[in-house]
Amino acid sequence: MCIICVSPKRVRQPNVTTIRRMFRNNPDGAGYMVARDGKVTISKGFMDVDEYIEAIRAEHFTAKDPVVYHFRISTQAGVNPQMTHPFPLSNRIEHMKVLDVECSCGVAHNGIIRLTTDRNNREYSDTALFIANYLSLIIREPGDLKDERILTLIHRLAGSKLAIMDGDGYIATVGEYINQKGLLFSNTSFETDTYYRRFR
Repeated sequence: MCIICVSPKRVRQPNVTTIRRMFRNNPDGAGYMVARDGKVTISKGFMDVDEYIEAIRAEHFTAKDPVVYHFRISTQAGVNPQMTHPFPLSNRIEHMKVLDVECSCGVAHNGIIRLTTDRNNREYSDTALFIANYLSLIIREPGDLKDERILTLIHRLAGSKLAIMDGDGYIATVGEYINQKGLLFSNTSFETDTYYRRFR
């Protein structure tokens, strides 16, 4: 099901203990996105927690940086670096596989999107399909991220949680999040270790 951790502007970053816990509880790969200089930079495809932490440390994030962290549990398209999150907002499905990219808007998702679920699709996840086929048609300009009607529509279509970041660092959250001193979490798998077991 994954977990999203959102650190908006002027909010601390999650500590290493929390990052390790989120990775352990959602072990199918991780990524992050940050807004700097008017662009969203996405880095994903981390299949090892130590490599992920090393990459985050190299970014030298501070409270000035808006960052979205994502940790995946695969529900479609298998476990692979390409289907980790975040994804660029694009109508070109092949863009979803890029591991390092600059874009105008990035998206992370937590949940299962029934609208685009296809167990026979071993190449693209439900999230990747939703972004390319639906979300890219709904979000057309930065102001859309602040339009409650549009966010409500996205929530009704997806039936789950998203974090959508623009180049200025504004982060729209879709669905309910847990606020922990400014950090936003899409579920409780940041709190304690769960005994995750995959059923296929």
